[in-house]
Amino acid sequence: MENELEMIQTLFGYQSFGLIPFPCAPFKEDIHNSSEGRLLYHKALQGIQMKDEEIYKWFGEKKLDNCGLILGSKGNLSVIEFENDQIIQDFLKTVENFEDSVSNIIFKNLMHNLYESTTTVLTPEKKIQFWFEYSSKLPSYKPSKDQKTNLNKGISIYSDGYIVAPPSFVRNNNFVDQFELVNGKKPILFPQEIDFFENILSV
Repeated sequence: MENELEMIQTLFGYQSFGLIPFPCAPFKEDIHNSSEGRLLYHKALQGIQMKDEEIYKWFGEKKLDNCGLILGSKGNLSVIEFENDQIIQDFLKTVENFEDSVSNIIFKNLMHNLYESTTTVLTPEKKIQFWFEYSSKLPSYKPSKDQKTNLNKGISIYSDGYIVAPPSFVRNNNFVDQFELVNGKKPILFPQEIDFFENILSV
């Protein structure tokens, strides 16, 4: 019962932030493979939030289901993900060496206050996510061996599709771990003055 209440309360919190949740399969990151689950996902893709009674019915009765959140303009969500805290510290050092333009000063300030500023999530793989309101300044990016970019390795950006969100559980190799909400603040607006990611990923 405790897990169900945590999920329901968290979903209401997401919806109060203007985010768009939907059910995912138990212990997985997949869309729920049922007609009702797929219908709720397609509604979410259109920017339609779950009704209160849908949340109570779905997550009260289906006790082990995970939840996802729509990314992009429809879901009003963009996510920066770091492999670990050392990647964050290394990236902060990189940003610290930027010249003192208005954009870079704002960027440095954001990086120094990242943990306290916006929604912060620890994934089952111990990666660290920072959530922002959707921004074209945060184009989707997943590092790969074939991709040439100057962006630090260990940094991913998600601005389309969906993510699995706390307090969901996933199973990997018979181990079960949880998405943890470290800072439950509402996602903040990514500063429009910062064009670093937009510029470096357009090359």
